[in-house]
Amino acid sequence: MDAVSEKYNAVVVARQALTPDLFILKVMPDKAMAEFVSGQYVLLGISSNVVRRSGSEPEFKESKADRMILRAYSIASAGHEPNLLEFYISVVSNGSLTPRLVSLQPGDRLMVGDKIRGFFTLDTVPKEHKTVVLAATGTGLAPYVSMMRRHAVQPYPFRFVILHGAPRSWELGYLDELRLQARYLPRVAYIPSITRTKEDPWWPGETGRITQYFQSHVLRDRLEVELDPAKTSVFLCGNPAMIHEVGTLLEPLGYTAYTTQATQKPGSLHTEEYW
Repeated sequence: MDAVSEKYNAVVVARQALTPDLFILKVMPDKAMAEFVSGQYVLLGISSNVVRRSGSEPEFKESKADRMILRAYSIASAGHEPNLLEFYISVVSNGSLTPRLVSLQPGDRLMVGDKIRGFFTLDTVPKEHKTVVLAATGTGLAPYVSMMRRHAVQPYPFRFVILHGAPRSWELGYLDELRLQARYLPRVAYIPSITRTKEDPWWPGETGRITQYFQSHVLRDRLEVELDPAKTSVFLCGNPAMIHEVGTLLEPLGYTAYTTQATQKPGSLHTEEYW
């Protein structure tokens, strides 16, 4: 054990591989953590001395030896279960952390930050709003999984529309769970969509980028969702290009970015960028 790994304070209890580059990691901190708000994030860390996965591209920025590599990850588990944290992770081939995390197995140790933080949470939604649209690409779905798990035990006073986009159906993480939640939980609609239809010809569901739901009248005509910043909050998480495109579509409707600055009126558009 090197000096960096002596700082580890958590253990991997499960790793579920969805594809070679997409996995769910469940981590148990050594010490009990405080309850958190669904949508928040925490730092995960591992020693730079850990070997990256074989076949990875050269690091975008080479890590120095004997360093703790730290990155922020949204938590997929519910806030009332802080003793078992779940993460939905995609491998960045030229990255520093994920090509190391992907090889972890149950019993392996890593570092979890001591503070859970962030404002990408439903307690920022105005009380007069009745509907919340949760749109994500890829692993940007993680905070919404946490929100729905909390909704299952302590319902929010909102109607939810979850839009999730991925290249192929097997990359729609939590597909079965969200389908069940949409069926049994109050006021939840779930629309998964894929873009690489030629590689997944047997997918029976929606196709195309999720930006289409903000370009057309699908949300209004099919789900009776009115994109009005005075009535409906929109959360966007994932690919920065998607967030920019949807933001451009919503801006003419009067949507403005949510801000924590006391001098500004909080907006109805909440964003969190990552791949």
